[in-house]
Amino acid sequence: MKKYGVALIGCGQMGAVHLEQIYYKQNVSIRCVCDHDRSRAEDFARRFHAERVETDADACIQRDDVDVVIIATYPSSHLPLLKCCIQNHKHVICEKPIASTKEDGEEFIRLIKEHPECKVLVGLILRHNETYRKVAQMIQEGAIGSPIVMRMSQNHHTKNWGRYLSLIQETSPIIDCGVHYLDVMRWVTGAEITSVNGVSARTEMDVPEGHYNYGMITVTLSDGSVGFYEAGWSNTLSSENFKEFSGPRGTIRIVFAKDRHTHQEEGDLIEYYQYPEQEYHMINLDSCRKPTHLQFDYLVKMIEENAPAFPSVDDVEKSFYWTMQADQIIAPKKNVF
Repeated sequence: MKKYGVALIGCGQMGAVHLEQIYYKQNVSIRCVCDHDRSRAEDFARRFHAERVETDADACIQRDDVDVVIIATYPSSHLPLLKCCIQNHKHVICEKPIASTKEDGEEFIRLIKEHPECKVLVGLILRHNETYRKVAQMIQEGAIGSPIVMRMSQNHHTKNWGRYLSLIQETSPIIDCGVHYLDVMRWVTGAEITSVNGVSARTEMDVPEGHYNYGMITVTLSDGSVGFYEAGWSNTLSSENFKEFSGPRGTIRIVFAKDRHTHQEEGDLIEYYQYPEQEYHMINLDSCRKPTHLQFDYLVKMIEENAPAFPSVDDVEKSFYWTMQADQIIAPKKNVF
């Protein structure tokens, strides 16, 4: 079994999610953790037994004992970090969104396509989530018919507003996770997005002008399916995580284990209403919500078996393109209160 030297760049929330699930793997050695805040990197080194701490990302990537780089930084840094990884012949897992601008995103995709020797897997983690995989299979096998109405909401009642305010200056609530859910809409239907629209609001006085902390986008697909995605970060919004797929033959709703009132030990719940039979089915799935270990396993498959990326580069490109289009449409042009 080949052992892969791993470097993590970005010792934040998602960086911890990545290392928590892979540091125990027999084919993984955590060679280096890197963050501009040395104290955070040192904390990660202690928690995950990393061999070295760096504050210089390039020095981390250039290490001879590093095979795989996990990029878990803000999106504006993704393109320069990818360039450095390719120059140093490293394989990459990169968090979403791939960039903070359309132009950087286009170059990011171009570089992946031009350098197939460097395997790059973008963190659209729901493709590796067992609950979403089951829902996609059910829909693709006709469980609820077509066309489909897809209703998705992910609002955060913030307890650390400073963190979210910093992220808003980097990207929007819609872009940050919208890339996931536009990808899901394309994936489960097998259809292409044909148009997007929506609205946004700036409800917090310290959100910079031209930015927003609440957005809702609508999506139309080529098979007649439609959907919306709602995302807000606010001191006053109620937290909500709602995912439902409804068609002429039934409805599928996802209830995550953490949101179940009972039987949380059974994992996620898929509520399936079958029509015209008018029957309810409850499907329990022991699914990890952010299965970064499965994502890492798939990158290894790409490296060792030359497996195609999942999601594909084209899938990543399309979800990013349409999310950026939606964001451009709904972004406020001036301060209005």
